[in-house]
Amino acid sequence: MIKYAPGLSDELAEIASHFAQYNEATAERFLDNCEVTFDLLERFPDSGSPRRFENPELASIRMTLVKGFDEYLIFYVPIAGGVRILHVMHSSLDYNRIVDANDLL
Repeated sequence: MIKYAPGLSDELAEIASHFAQYNEATAERFLDNCEVTFDLLERFPDSGSPRRFENPELASIRMTLVKGFDEYLIFYVPIAGGVRILHVMHSSLDYNRIVDANDLL
């Protein structure tokens, strides 16, 4: 089972829109690769790396790369029977300012 946090579809659309400005095929490949990576996380929820956050409530959050787009990070939490995808973002962003405890609700 894959669950998606509110706002995730907006994040994906924004990233895909950025790629589409330069190359529509890249935008489509990005979204396809996100799906592939989400499916892999569902099957192997512990495959991502645990992240350190300033807030200890976020200790369960893990991170992995979008397949084929190594500058894009997926933040997620393992849940019973799968994963909950919280955020997808560029690696240049300060994830401590974006990911917060409300993401776990």
